[in-house]
Amino acid sequence: MLTVSKQCQFDAAHVLTRHEGQCRNLHGHTYRVIVEVAEAEEGSDMVIDFKDIKQVIREVILDRFDHAFIYNETSEIECEIAAVIAKHGMKSAGLPFRSTAENLARHFYDALATRVNVVAVKVFETPESCAEYRRDAGGRP
Repeated sequence: MLTVSKQCQFDAAHVLTRHEGQCRNLHGHTYRVIVEVAEAEEGSDMVIDFKDIKQVIREVILDRFDHAFIYNETSEIECEIAAVIAKHGMKSAGLPFRSTAENLARHFYDALATRVNVVAVKVFETPESCAEYRRDAGGRP
């Protein structure tokens, strides 16, 4: 299987309510995301134009999450924080789950899969720590 990868970077804030560690406090990350895409047809000589995958990443990830407060819509506390942010005209992005790197990787994978033949998505919260969501050899996530 022939694949290409494209990475992007964005800044965002989040909080993990009811977490035992420091991440229970509001904080931010410079996220780095690596998207791996496979050829649509076996034997093609080009998987995707890098310009095209860059545009898809911009539309699916960057436009919504860059410089936003990413919050869990099922958490009362996080919704209260998001309401204050919205009241002051600031950007937020609600999701129906906790904003862990693991969940973001799965979410980005699912959103990208509607547009490109994605194989894997890695989400780095720090330069040394990442989560990866990858399709298995049978083509299933």
